[in-house]
Amino acid sequence: MLKLLCKTSSLQFATVFLLFVSSVGSSTTVFGQEGKVLIPRKQSKPPGPPLSPEEALAKMTVPQGFHVELVAAEPDLLNPVAMAFDERGRIWVTESFEYPRHDPGPGRDRIKILEDTDSDGRVDSVKVFAEGLNIPSGIAVGHGGVWVANAPDILFLKDTDGDDKADTTEVVVTGFGRFDTHELPNSLTWGPDGALYGLNGVFNACRVEAQGKTHEFTCAMFRIDPRTHEFSLFCEGTSNPWGIAFDPNGHAFISACVIDHLWHLTETGYYHRQGGPYPPNTWKIDSIVKHKHQMAAYCGITYFDSASYPAEYRDKLMMGNIHGNCINVDRLERQGSTYAGFGEEDFLSGNDVWFMPVVQKVGPDGCLYVLDWYDRYHCYQDASADPEGVDRGHGRLYRVVHSQTGRPASVSLANATNEELVDYLANPNVYLRETAQRMLAERNCQGVVEQLQSVVLNTDAHHKNRMHALWALTGGQSLSANFVSQLLQQPDDMLRAWGVRVAGSQFVKQPLVVSACMDLLQDESPDVQLQLAIAIGKFPLKDRIGSWVALLGNCGQDPLIPHIVWQNMHPQLGPAEADRLLVLAESVDLSNAPGFAAVLTKVAEKLQE
Repeated sequence: MLKLLCKTSSLQFATVFLLFVSSVGSSTTVFGQEGKVLIPRKQSKPPGPPLSPEEALAKMTVPQGFHVELVAAEPDLLNPVAMAFDERGRIWVTESFEYPRHDPGPGRDRIKILEDTDSDGRVDSVKVFAEGLNIPSGIAVGHGGVWVANAPDILFLKDTDGDDKADTTEVVVTGFGRFDTHELPNSLTWGPDGALYGLNGVFNACRVEAQGKTHEFTCAMFRIDPRTHEFSLFCEGTSNPWGIAFDPNGHAFISACVIDHLWHLTETGYYHRQGGPYPPNTWKIDSIVKHKHQMAAYCGITYFDSASYPAEYRDKLMMGNIHGNCINVDRLERQGSTYAGFGEEDFLSGNDVWFMPVVQKVGPDGCLYVLDWYDRYHCYQDASADPEGVDRGHGRLYRVVHSQTGRPASVSLANATNEELVDYLANPNVYLRETAQRMLAERNCQGVVEQLQSVVLNTDAHHKNRMHALWALTGGQSLSANFVSQLLQQPDDMLRAWGVRVAGSQFVKQPLVVSACMDLLQDESPDVQLQLAIAIGKFPLKDRIGSWVALLGNCGQDPLIPHIVWQNMHPQLGPAEADRLLVLAESVDLSNAPGFAAVLTKVAEKLQE
């Protein structure tokens, strides 16, 4: 390389030097004159000109029996980053022309409402809801307004006069970094407990001060109570996570970049980091996969659950692969209290290097919707090196349809009564179940609490139906101590587990509920044990150490529970507590409790500090 540099002109020198610098590592970017990127990272040749929407559709491949339809495209949709469906089936999209801008402050970015008013499958109504934003990287609709990640802030926008334009803007929390604009707060998603969840990336340091607490973090899953705006960290770790999906048990899964692509996240867990230091005494948790898909750049994830597709395509995780220009698929298998993910055939291939699937969601018709940023540059290094080369004139939204069902009619829940919403909790389309659940929670389950309780306790009802009924009550804060005590006695493992989880979040000051939870320390369900591992740290117990020891002695070879116990235990492990733990260990057969043995190793490491 040095000999080559010596033989070049000054202009050639600059070009070759940039090539040399940018080729350090596994990726190569080729620069031309004036700093233009000729061959972006992870690409083998110049990307060529963009395709028209019709040309892009013609190049896409999907499994036999499926076809792809165009829902919206430029000029109606430009530089789309995030999207959400509301209860009317309308599509809320954020657009960014400021990317990859690092400095905060007002910008040119906006939120649009897209609607198909004549039911022909194509968007024909486009409204600008809000402007003046700066890389709005996440959006969710609910609780009377629109929630937007617009670093350094999470905003709450309201339309007070019904004209589909934001009239008020409230800063819910602030303090998110903008050091890396590929790792901004993103993926705002309503969780099964009624909280709003989001993600943040590893190279984007944040300092959020809320409710008298200071949260300093990088890569993490956070949550916000939509009623009180209380902010908390659900767990930490991974890399540049972008996309949250919840399965029918209410467990959280995310996609991430560079390192492994699929993670099962649990409250209080600390997961493997792409880089940066771990807090003292961290016992990190790894991903749930051993395989890889095309290239390690992922964006978006959804748990596909809809009767609009044949059974073999349901109950799978689908996620966007940016470098692979496709939609990858993983299936899940239980492994104790956690999961293992296994790769399956790709669901959609763009066969076009510009295709960048940033969001995937199940729509009101039960089909998969794919939001396409559509750009020549996939990596922030290329965008930062050549910000003027970032495309500003394209954006697409696609829908994948199966010929067996066609495109089912979209359903609006906007005018549904609470009784009707309860019925929708049994619908095979996960969008309808989740939307009905959210709306019931917003309405505090008024007039239908007993109806929902009956669904939860009905052993003849489908498991998914029962869980959504429970989550509607949880999010609506319509649970009683008596009903939670009933949950803890249910034969369904997941109902008992959620009984413990709810007790740890809403009933820590109810002695009878706490006592009923502690009676489950010998429960054989890994799901119950996992929630107890978390809840013990929240309950006002006199002997938390003894309770965790009992749990460790009962969890066998579970791969996750010992990690969660340790993460909750070690901050409380002073000399006296450590001594008690070691005394209790003498009564445990460590050969039958490998998790406990591993925790004792961590205790020894901590005591040697």
